[in-house]
Amino acid sequence: MNCISDSSEIMKSYSEDQPLVSILINNYNYAPYLKQAIDSALNQTYVNTEVIVVDDGSTDNSRDIINEYGNQIIPVFKINGGQASAMNAGFAASKGEIICLLDSDDIYLPEKVSEIVNLFKSQANIDWVFHESAPIKSEEISNTEFKELVHKVYCLNSESPKKIDFRTNILNAELPNFTPSTSNLCFSRAVLEKIFPLPEVRGFSGMAITDLYIKYLAVGLSIGYRTVKNLGIFRLHNNTYSSSEVSQDKKRGLYAEIQINTAYWMLVNFPEFSKLSQKLFSKALATYLRSNNNEVNYNDLIKKYLSIVPFIEKFEVSLKTFYYFIKLGFVPLL
Repeated sequence: MNCISDSSEIMKSYSEDQPLVSILINNYNYAPYLKQAIDSALNQTYVNTEVIVVDDGSTDNSRDIINEYGNQIIPVFKINGGQASAMNAGFAASKGEIICLLDSDDIYLPEKVSEIVNLFKSQANIDWVFHESAPIKSEEISNTEFKELVHKVYCLNSESPKKIDFRTNILNAELPNFTPSTSNLCFSRAVLEKIFPLPEVRGFSGMAITDLYIKYLAVGLSIGYRTVKNLGIFRLHNNTYSSSEVSQDKKRGLYAEIQINTAYWMLVNFPEFSKLSQKLFSKALATYLRSNNNEVNYNDLIKKYLSIVPFIEKFEVSLKTFYYFIKLGFVPLL
């Protein structure tokens, strides 16, 4: 059975109006996977795209790979500044009305952008579209024909997209449970112009400000679509923080760093989301206090956050942190 839709039918709807879509690929020392990511962005059935590849000071042969593409892509070479810095450079170089993010170890399915554009065009007030990607081990990706992989992933697709207005929920500190990882995030340029440039904070991991900051703010600022369709492939390998090879304490340390920085900069730049900021900070502080990772110290950032909140909120933070600290002893927050 052919589970793949007819791309020629999809393309008919764009004959009159084809908004430019920017695909932003951020890379740091992922040379073994980078070519597949770039190729998947270039080989979209939707033709009006630009592919921007930001190399954040890689020390492997990533730049040689990028240079092989010539004018097929827009390369951005910079010194290592961390993930937020790379995202800022990519966004600054982009011109698209729609922005799609792609990690350099993941892969887009050929019709991903076509489907995303269709959803954006279906409603005038849509500012984000989130989807899913099928998790597949790197070994299987290497040992399987790409057409076979695409067929397999498309056969997993089902369900219709859902329109979501979560703005009031965010204001009331409800965490969205529908925000996927980086390569599944697409935004209108209009909403990203409200969020960018990102705070260029490296932290201990180089990932202190991540897509978490972007997607929480986008959901709080605007309406979007959520679909569970797999429009990409999420590569499973041992070089990520989510790998089973990484200790629980290191994962908790990374969680604390990202959440504390997200909470702080959200409060500074978007004070209307102070309730959510407080919740993120309290969870992160509890996780940090539970962690046995002695390689990092966030005390200065914790003091910085507490210095800008009113006294009553400091008290609320203390209570919530204690609650999450106790909870973490029984049920991991990660």
